[in-house]
Amino acid sequence: MNLKTLVLIALVSFLFILPSNAQVKIKKFCTLTYYSQDLHTPHIDYGQRRKYSPLKDSAFVHKMEHVESLSNFVQAMNYLTGLGWNYEGNIPTNQSDGNEVVILFSREFNPAELTEGQ
Repeated sequence: MNLKTLVLIALVSFLFILPSNAQVKIKKFCTLTYYSQDLHTPHIDYGQRRKYSPLKDSAFVHKMEHVESLSNFVQAMNYLTGLGWNYEGNIPTNQSDGNEVVILFSREFNPAELTEGQ
């Protein structure tokens, strides 16, 4: 084999190794909040104007809506992690009574799973 052929084979092989756009994941965050008035009713916030707007899959949206009907903190934490959300930590709040709990979660999505793609 000559040098040109070897370089061409190496170049083609390298192109197959490069990641494609389909493998790119987008990390999204949400918070699970329990307010001091009622520590049994969770609230989920995605940082969007419309609730659950970043998600395309209506079945997944229905599962996320179910979180707010769960009756206790541990159930909600277990349910979210079961849906693929990762616990990132607690967010400090400025509540004087200290009864507000805000927990940050993250999850990686394929761009096709999101309405805005970013």
